Amino acid sequence: MKTIAIIPVRMGSSRFPGKPLKKINGTPMVELIYKLISENKSLFKVVVATCDKEIFDHVKSMNGEVVMTSMKHQRASDRTAEALVKCEKKYNTRFDVVVMVQGDEPMVDKFMIQKSIEPFKKDKKINVVNLISKIKNKKIMTDPNCIKVVKNLKNEALYFSRSPIPYNEKDNKSFYGYKQVCIIPFKRDFLLKYINLKPTVLEKIESVDMMRILENGYSVNLVEIFKETFPVDTLNDLKNVIKIINAK
Repeated sequence: MKTIAIIPVRMGSSRFPGKPLKKINGTPMVELIYKLISENKSLFKVVVATCDKEIFDHVKSMNGEVVMTSMKHQRASDRTAEALVKCEKKYNTRFDVVVMVQGDEPMVDKFMIQKSIEPFKKDKKINVVNLISKIKNKKIMTDPNCIKVVKNLKNEALYFSRSPIPYNEKDNKSFYGYKQVCIIPFKRDFLLKYINLKPTVLEKIESVDMMRILENGYSVNLVEIFKETFPVDTLNDLKNVIKIINAK
């Protein structure tokens, strides 16, 4: 199974402009993520996909792999798909699985990458996988930057939301639900099919790529991890991640 990891990033984040080049202990976040993913030697390539010259130039300066993509993309999945097509031409290779790693996941590691791609080896019917982890407290549960997910008994996603789900009227502290961890591998052909589907109503309302898949009747397979990770959506998130990394 030939697998490529693609990191879609852009400088124009509405919540935290320029965050891919913000530093964590002296290393720009996009560089840190690139190096952590590259520790997984089962990957054919790790590639940054961006529409910004600043990011392109930085990745080149560290001898990393990078491709320029369109500025029009509103979804990370769309940017990843464009990058996939360019990478297949660049490396003269047809990939089987594309691991999309959001450029705001600086606590990713090689084991998380491996765990996300294992289901494709076991079940050829799987089209896309999301890592998830348990939410540990009410603050995270109510944070709209945290994408929550509910699942069925087959570990398939039922719904993704920025609102608190499931409903927790009595503040049941033993279970706050699950959150999406944005390491998302796609079967190659399904990703190319995905970008030809029209954006859906709930996808736009929730601002979550995966809703386009669910609304069109496809399944999203979920794999739980037990390492607690935090994405960087704001400056406070960045400070929190640095604190956690240094403590470890």
